[in-house]
Amino acid sequence: MPAILNALKVPELVAFYLAAAAGHADRPGAFPGGALSGAVTAALGLVRALDRPAAAVQPAAGGRADGRLFADQALFDLLTTAWRTDTPLDTGQEQEALAHLHALAATLARAAPDSTGQAGDDVAPADDTAGPDPAPAAGSPGGPTLLGSDPQVRALGCLLENAVHQARARGQMPAEVLQAVASALPAAAAQDAVATAIGVRLPALHRYAPDFTAGHRTALYRIPSQGPSPAASWLRWGPPSPPLLAALDRADLIGALRSAYGLARDAAGHTAAALLTDPALLGEPAAWWTQLAGTDGDEDGRAAVSCLLEAIALSTPRTDAARPLPPAEQAQLQAALHLWRAALAAGLPAGALAGAGAFADAAFDEPVWLELTRSSAEHSPALNHAELVAERAAAHPGSQDALLLAELLVTHAPGTWTDTAVRGHARTLLDAATALPAAECPAAWQQLRRALINAGDVAAARHQ
Repeated sequence: MPAILNALKVPELVAFYLAAAAGHADRPGAFPGGALSGAVTAALGLVRALDRPAAAVQPAAGGRADGRLFADQALFDLLTTAWRTDTPLDTGQEQEALAHLHALAATLARAAPDSTGQAGDDVAPADDTAGPDPAPAAGSPGGPTLLGSDPQVRALGCLLENAVHQARARGQMPAEVLQAVASALPAAAAQDAVATAIGVRLPALHRYAPDFTAGHRTALYRIPSQGPSPAASWLRWGPPSPPLLAALDRADLIGALRSAYGLARDAAGHTAAALLTDPALLGEPAAWWTQLAGTDGDEDGRAAVSCLLEAIALSTPRTDAARPLPPAEQAQLQAALHLWRAALAAGLPAGALAGAGAFADAAFDEPVWLELTRSSAEHSPALNHAELVAERAAAHPGSQDALLLAELLVTHAPGTWTDTAVRGHARTLLDAATALPAAECPAAWQQLRRALINAGDVAAARHQ
């Protein structure tokens, strides 16, 4: 790489090349040996060079600005990779990089209002004639919209990566980084990009800086009905974290699961991951399902339960005859079973268990799966993924539960493209069941036959 950088000569070209290379820095072997540290040094040198006034022979200001932007992006990517992989950097090099990051992130801060609601020492006296107030700064409420690629936002995220790196080594985050986060919190309440930069690292803040997060609990953990917040951004973009999920305001979490903030699917994914780790994390499971459904049994409550149950099912280990389940997946399977049984026992409003259809290829023993799926279909006949449920049931012609389940699916087909597949699997099940010796054929075959005839499969009548 040094030879290529020297050959390019023009700083702007070097910046473009280095940014492209840095975009692949997280790939194994992309920067072998000490190449990553050397690339950080080159990026810092570029930032210094492009900060200097351009000479007459240099490219126009627009090209120089683009070069500076790419130099910064290269530096952010390289530093992020170095800190995530705990790659050692020269002390002076790291200090220079941190100073640059702090200078960029500082532009996100704004003066806090004083007790009168004004901005303290920055407020002009009443007879001031200096003219209109300046436009709001980028990152402040009312200021220009920031993107995730803007240098201020990337710098804040990079500082948090450094804080996580330091916490892994020392058990705590640097105070100066936490101060930078605190200064940016007002901007996070107005700028989604800033909220996201903090939110995706919120699990690390929760773990390594408990005093800090407790002191800024409202700004970090609350999910407002309108506007961005770190907690909402974490639900949408961040990694699963059961301790963080449990720390959220319960009403906010239920609101997110009930689609109040457009976060239902994302919140369900995080909640499912947490509950499969500990089914009682949010309280006794049956009580939690009841709380989520709400007391009035409205559509939002039913949809929230169904969405979460489906998310749990989709995170449950799948059927795979090629390998036995390792202990961790066995534990997840048992947790899912416990949560599913609790939902059935909770007395939820009709239709709330539709998401149980997503268990169609979960690695439960067949008798258990048939029993629970049939019970779920009796409660909420319009199961999601009905065609997959019918296909699995069709493999069990000797099961009363399988035949009853297929009859429910055919009778309550939702009138979509899945109906044909459901009827096809149900007919296969009926044919196989009636081919069994009379003593082995479950009595429910007659109900399935009737349902198929009523659904238009007149040929099913040939079974007597």
